[in-house]
Amino acid sequence: MSLKVAIVGLGRIGRGVLRTNFSQQSGGRHQICVVCDVMTIDHVAYLLANDSTYGRPPFQVECDGNDLILDGKRIRYQRVDRRRSGPSEHGLDSLKEFDLDVLFDATGTASINDFRTILERGIARKVLCTWNVTGCDISIVYGVNQADYLPDKHHVISASTCTGNAMVPICHILDKHFGIVSARIATIHPQLSDQRVLDGYHSSSQLGRGCAASIIPTGTNVAKSTALVLPNLAGKLEAVSYRVPTAIVSVIDFTAYLATDASRDQCIELFERYANNQLSGIICCDYGAWGHQKASIDYMRTDFSAILLMAQLTINQNKQIGLSIMHDNEHAYSCRVLDVLGLLKSATQNHSAQSSE
Repeated sequence: MSLKVAIVGLGRIGRGVLRTNFSQQSGGRHQICVVCDVMTIDHVAYLLANDSTYGRPPFQVECDGNDLILDGKRIRYQRVDRRRSGPSEHGLDSLKEFDLDVLFDATGTASINDFRTILERGIARKVLCTWNVTGCDISIVYGVNQADYLPDKHHVISASTCTGNAMVPICHILDKHFGIVSARIATIHPQLSDQRVLDGYHSSSQLGRGCAASIIPTGTNVAKSTALVLPNLAGKLEAVSYRVPTAIVSVIDFTAYLATDASRDQCIELFERYANNQLSGIICCDYGAWGHQKASIDYMRTDFSAILLMAQLTINQNKQIGLSIMHDNEHAYSCRVLDVLGLLKSATQNHSAQSSE
C-alpha cells in the first residue's frame, strides 16, 4: 500500500523533496499525486528542470495541461494561494478528491490552526511540515526519535528543520554517554530567499542588506528544534546564526561542556560506532581527502544529516568538546522528509494489519 501524498509549497524544500523522491527510485519512492503552489505550471516545470544549485535532475520533466510529468509519472498540479482564500477553505478543499494520507506543507507560513482545519475538513489524514510549528503533535528527527511516533495520537507532525536534523543526532549521542551541561551552537548558513540581493527593506533589518556582500548575523531556532526532541536539553543550549554568501551546505560550530570526562579517542570511537550502526546513513565521520580537509561545496548532494569533520574534533580538559558539522541543508533534509514519509507509511500499514486481525 502506498501513501497518497500532496506537496503544498514548491520553494527550495518542496521542490527538493519532489526532485529527491524521483531521484532515489525510478517512478518515485512515494506516491506524490498532487502538488500545489502559487506559480503557473510551466514555471514550476522550468524550475524543476533547471536548478542553479544542483543542475538538471536525472529524470525527464514535462508538463501537459494540469499535469506535471516527472520520470514518466503524472502528478496533478493545482495553483493555490491560501493568502487569498477564505480562512475556512485555506484554498485546499479541492484536494479532497485525492483521498490524501499526508499533506506535506513546505510553505513555512501555515499555523497549527490551519493544519487542524485541514484534518477536520477531511482534506488529509495527516499533516507533515518543515518547521517547528507551535502545537504540533510530535517533532521527528529521523534516526533519533522516530520510534516515538504513534499513528493514533500524532496527526500534525513536524520533520524539524535542516539544522535540527543535523544537531539532534550529535546532541543525542553526547548527552546519552557523557551528559551535556551547557552548549553553544553557531550555524554558518547559506543565503536564503528571504534575504535581499541589494540593500532594501526587510522586517529584520540586517537581512535587508545585500546577501552577496556580507556575513550577516541572524536568529536560529536550532536550540528549540533540539530541545523539542531532547527535552532534557531545554535551557542548556544557546544558539546564534550567520548567513554567508554561498549557495548550499551549512556548517555548525558546536561547543559543549560535558558532565563526565571524555577523551578525544573516546569520542572518535563513539561517533564511529554510531555512524556504522544505529545512525548509519544519518551521521558520517569525515577525515578529508589524502590528508587534506575538504571545502563545504564538496558535501553538496550528501544524504547525511550530519557530517562530522574529525580533524577538527577537540577536547579541552576532558570536559569541553568542540565539533564542526557540515550538512547539505536542502538535499539531506529532503532525504529525511522522505524517511519520515516512509515511517508514516510503515506505521499505517502495521496499524491497518493489526486492525484487520
